[in-house]
Amino acid sequence: MKKVISFLRSMKFGMILLVLVIACSFAGSMIVQQRTAMEYVSRYGEDAAQLILALGLDDVFSAPYFLVLMAALCLNLILCSLVRLPRVLGAKAALLTSAKKAKATTALEDRQHAILCRYFEKRLYRADKHEGRTVFFKNGVGFFGSFVTHLSFLLILVVGAAAVVTADVRDQVVMPGETLTLESGVSIRVDSFQIVDETGMLDYASELTVSNADGSKNASKQIRVNEPLSFEGHKIYQQTYGTAGAVRITNHQTGVSEDMILTESCFLTLDGINGMFYQALYPGYIQDADGSVTLITSTSGAYTDPVYDIVSVAGGAMTPVLAFPDETLTVGDVSFTLLSPVSYPGLRIKHMNPVVLGLLYATFVLMVAGLYLCFFTVPLAIAVEKDGYVILSPKVQTGLMIELGALLKEE
Repeated sequence: MKKVISFLRSMKFGMILLVLVIACSFAGSMIVQQRTAMEYVSRYGEDAAQLILALGLDDVFSAPYFLVLMAALCLNLILCSLVRLPRVLGAKAALLTSAKKAKATTALEDRQHAILCRYFEKRLYRADKHEGRTVFFKNGVGFFGSFVTHLSFLLILVVGAAAVVTADVRDQVVMPGETLTLESGVSIRVDSFQIVDETGMLDYASELTVSNADGSKNASKQIRVNEPLSFEGHKIYQQTYGTAGAVRITNHQTGVSEDMILTESCFLTLDGINGMFYQALYPGYIQDADGSVTLITSTSGAYTDPVYDIVSVAGGAMTPVLAFPDETLTVGDVSFTLLSPVSYPGLRIKHMNPVVLGLLYATFVLMVAGLYLCFFTVPLAIAVEKDGYVILSPKVQTGLMIELGALLKEE
């Protein structure tokens, strides 16, 4: 059992876990997450898509193996911290005890002894006199560097998980040109959306303008998958997309026209009896040699040859119709002109709990402090007596030895 615990708290095991977590995180940042199988086939090819789906790389951060890795890393950090704490608490006393007993390794003349003592006093070393020798001590807090660093990593994982769990996540469809106002007063306007770029490559991107409640602060950015916009504690992601039909309804008696976006099946009518029943919009079609038409039912890109599946309802008669953009269906005094489809984004809006977010930032500050203690606050104990001195430290102090040698040589 001791060997198992020893391995679980070992640096080797921790480094293995950290490398695996980084590898999974890298895969999650490079591969778009939570998409349909069809989109992965379109983006990466059939073989790669099958591998992505089989390994759960389409939703890495919720995959069981990723959660197990994170739990194991937390366990490793907890064990490391618990094991180190007693040693850290007694490290300063142990170093002072060793300094009081250590044999001098560098000889001193009488005048050099006084010079060395003045040198350490000017640099605010603490002095502890013991049986004719003086132990100068500094940077005792450096012993806590490794402990604080391990503790900060653990807190980052725990608080980071809490931030994810407590985050307010909202998925919202917003049509280009429309504005969404959140409960916080922040407004999000979708200025434009594209599925493909100028070269015809898939490029799901939304041009957004966001403003705070009083309009005193705003920001604009084109967001893409894994390239969100951050604004006043909100993160706005390009999550999904869709394509909707569009129709212009004209009442010839009044001369009034109105454009409507068709996101689902509906019956468009003025009198409740006659009108147009919108069933579906298809991204394209294939026409066979005999003239028959086969509708394409799915695509991961833009609708290149859109086809409207509608039904004309007039005088109790229902007539199925396949129509294309710019065609007009007239029923009585009302005409329905089918327009080019409208592509729209599905946005994911995350709002972090400010308290948890503040704690998360604090854990990063703690990590920086721990790393600073590890590398720049190295504990030192120098035992000085009339005949010589010795330097004790957890790390080799070549620089200090050279500096002291040059100081004593000059004098």
